[in-house]
Amino acid sequence: MTFSQPPIPHPEYGSRVFRRRIRLENHDAAVIAGLEDNLHACRLWLHHDGSRIVAVEAEWLRQPNRNCGGAIAQLGLLAGHELTASRAAFRAHDDPRRHCTHLHDLLGLACAQALRATPRREFDVTVPDPRDGVTVAEIRVDGRLLHRWRTDLQQILDPEEARGGTFFRGFGPWSAARWSGDALEAAAVLQMGIIISGSQRVDLDAMRRLRPDVPLLSRERVNACYAYQAERIDTALPTQGTVRDFTDCPEAMLAFT
Repeated sequence: MTFSQPPIPHPEYGSRVFRRRIRLENHDAAVIAGLEDNLHACRLWLHHDGSRIVAVEAEWLRQPNRNCGGAIAQLGLLAGHELTASRAAFRAHDDPRRHCTHLHDLLGLACAQALRATPRREFDVTVPDPRDGVTVAEIRVDGRLLHRWRTDLQQILDPEEARGGTFFRGFGPWSAARWSGDALEAAAVLQMGIIISGSQRVDLDAMRRLRPDVPLLSRERVNACYAYQAERIDTALPTQGTVRDFTDCPEAMLAFT
């Protein structure tokens, strides 16, 4: 992350665990999806006819900045598109950067869930704060471990068959050349969890209180997502008091679903 002000190191960095949980449930012609981590809490309703997106509803419970709410309407532009289990095909419907990264990813996962016969899927990501620059990140799908990567939060260091995979550019094609099905889907979810876990280095609440009238991320982030599109980047002001720590209470995640 690049910030618009000097970062304030978090005093507990090195002792916590970043967690992200995503839950998808089929209900007749709809999928109910929830996502929660230290920075985000949202839920989404995908309405479909079995082959296409009919409508999308969403709600934020916790959001990083004031512009995030507007991204809900942006998802509605995807109505009419075919359901697909392919992340690459879903992302081709519209430029993902025009959307909230997290809502857009959640809708893509909901589309895949709509095509499954199984009624429910749950992803659990854990990324302990690095020690000596390295940590071990894991993802479980319905309780089953699918990936366990030793990483410096920039790239995969182990296992050997995944070594060298970088998280910030080209991860989609790289991962699609190595995995398919559930393993490929889980790799994308773990990738984003690892990226977001880097936020634990800094005391975001303290930084937001210090400069509440200035976007937290620098202008280098322009057009990176819905909130930071050029036409609204100056109003991407931080929300207050929304950071949570689930290190010792993973059971508290998605209590709102």
